[in-house]
Amino acid sequence: MRPVKEFLRQEAWRSRAALASVVTVCVVATTLAVTGAGADTNGMKFLQTGHLIYNSTLRTVFHIDGGTKAVDGQLPVPELGSGVQTVQTDKHGYMLARGSITEFGKSDLKVEDPVKAPSEERPTALEAAGAAYAVYRNAGAIARLSEDPVTLPGSGSLGPPVTTADGTLWVHRLTSRELCRLPIKADRLTCTAEVPSGHTGALTVVSDRVVFVDTTARELRAVDSDGFGRKVPVPEVAMTPASMVAPYDVDGRIAIVDPTSNELQLVDAAPVVGDQQAAAPVVQKLPAGKYSQIASSGHGLALIYSTNDTLVTLGADGKEKSVRRIPPANKAKPDQKHEPTLFRGADKRLYVDSVAGEHSMVVDDDGEVTEVEAVGPARKPEKSRPKETITPSTPPRTEETQKPPLPKNTEGSDGDKRTPRRTEPPRTEKPQRKTTPPPSKPTPTKPTTTKPTPPPVKPTKPKPKPPPVKASPAAAPPGLKATPGDNAVTLTWRRPNLNGGTFVSYSVSQDSDPETTTSPSYTWDGLKNGTAYTFEVRAVTRGSDGEMLIGVAATVTATPGSGTFSITYGPQVTKFTDSNCPEGTEQDCHYMVLHARGFEPNTDYTFRAYSNGTQIHDPYTLSTDDNGDLDQEKFHNSRVGETVYVTVTGPGGPYKSNSFKWPAG
Repeated sequence: MRPVKEFLRQEAWRSRAALASVVTVCVVATTLAVTGAGADTNGMKFLQTGHLIYNSTLRTVFHIDGGTKAVDGQLPVPELGSGVQTVQTDKHGYMLARGSITEFGKSDLKVEDPVKAPSEERPTALEAAGAAYAVYRNAGAIARLSEDPVTLPGSGSLGPPVTTADGTLWVHRLTSRELCRLPIKADRLTCTAEVPSGHTGALTVVSDRVVFVDTTARELRAVDSDGFGRKVPVPEVAMTPASMVAPYDVDGRIAIVDPTSNELQLVDAAPVVGDQQAAAPVVQKLPAGKYSQIASSGHGLALIYSTNDTLVTLGADGKEKSVRRIPPANKAKPDQKHEPTLFRGADKRLYVDSVAGEHSMVVDDDGEVTEVEAVGPARKPEKSRPKETITPSTPPRTEETQKPPLPKNTEGSDGDKRTPRRTEPPRTEKPQRKTTPPPSKPTPTKPTTTKPTPPPVKPTKPKPKPPPVKASPAAAPPGLKATPGDNAVTLTWRRPNLNGGTFVSYSVSQDSDPETTTSPSYTWDGLKNGTAYTFEVRAVTRGSDGEMLIGVAATVTATPGSGTFSITYGPQVTKFTDSNCPEGTEQDCHYMVLHARGFEPNTDYTFRAYSNGTQIHDPYTLSTDDNGDLDQEKFHNSRVGETVYVTVTGPGGPYKSNSFKWPAG
């Protein structure tokens, strides 16, 4: 692959005149209409609304105008592979490839060299006011792409992120159970609330208010910069740890899909964000199958039916609007690790991009779907056709089933028999006029020599395709550890090999009915100190046929009451003036007091202090006494209002203390 600078020199950027050959009259006219006839139109300026898509076959970024549903600009870029997501701010575009981020200017069209992403995984991409975000959920890393860029390293897996109108990002830290926010100008996360131990759920935004949907307690909880707010129980709403929650409301209701019953529930959130009485939930039965993604435009919903890569759109009442097959890759075999992306743009329209970026489906508020082919400005968008009725007992039929039978040997790129987007008519030779030759004299017959006939060629039988591998129960979760506490034990583990299944949840048991969680940690409360308990953790998965599979158990034994650790607010400090207690904060500068009980006697342990999830001191190595106890004043701090806690590593650990908000002095 040529270097970026060489590529730019040799391609369309040699002069303004060369650039003009890329920009069509349509683009210039549209830009003038938006920016005004007197605006500077040198260079192609992408509009601030709409959607960017990277076509890996053509190695080109295209801009789709969300209003006109047409391609109105394009930019050649270096090879990045398939499955690339592209986001934009008002001044820049960003291509999010696996392991790298490539930026380009929307006015000067300068493509920067790729920079290393904080993780090799495919991120969740979001657009907000003044910024775009790439959230690497498995690693827990975050990249804010804006005039004030910031990259936060991983600190444990994250739930689905959301953004508010002011550009603030909210995330759910699954391991520490914290709900954290990253304002548009901030350089670190601020964690304001903590989900109860063992509870699962997801964040959503209702009327620009952040709400946590607790799928364990069946509650809606408002959350803001001061922590949890109003709590509204919704016991009548069916929820499981595998429930999908739409990141944004639809006409004031929270959309929740229960994959076990294939039901869509629209829950009125008025009581949690206002003072109105809640209306009864709306329940709509969905066709049976696997739904992998959900999104809301504010007045409508879209679902990805991953059983056959189908887009299903619904109105604010949950009733079906349209069903469309997502176009497969035409010319390049897509990366099988990726699936089509359902994306909500800053213009609040929904966009469904094919894996190779050759097509995008634009979903308007009314559920109308327009398919746009990312090949250049001259393409005319294909409007959606009238929908067909689908009964809940059958999987969604796409509109392609209404087409006449396919001719023989007509296949899509993946072998499915599909109607190609364009079929060239067969070429025919011009017919010749028949003429009757004049009679001729007979000629003497010459002897002929018969050539030997070659042996017939046996046709080669195609090799049969191997049968699909049936999923088997997941392996035992590795790294299972138990940390004893006061009348409790905290369990932590890592994700196991799922053996072809789709992850649903973890089952945690201890001589009783199992508890369920999607987080790789669980705290079992209500135990008796001094009594040994054996715990089992299994991964629950679903096979391709929908069968629920219970994985192999990992076991561990622990005794609560041994090895407890806590912290308290300590005395005032006056001798320090550093980043933890800068000048002018002496009144708020106090120690944390460390209290360890039942550790290994006369043993070294390492202590680390955190404020709002960020380590604030170098670690201390401290020794326990003859009884395994420790009480020491360490870690001075003055961050009023932030949540602090301390972790300990060493024999029997790791341990984590209680957490509390740092008070004013």
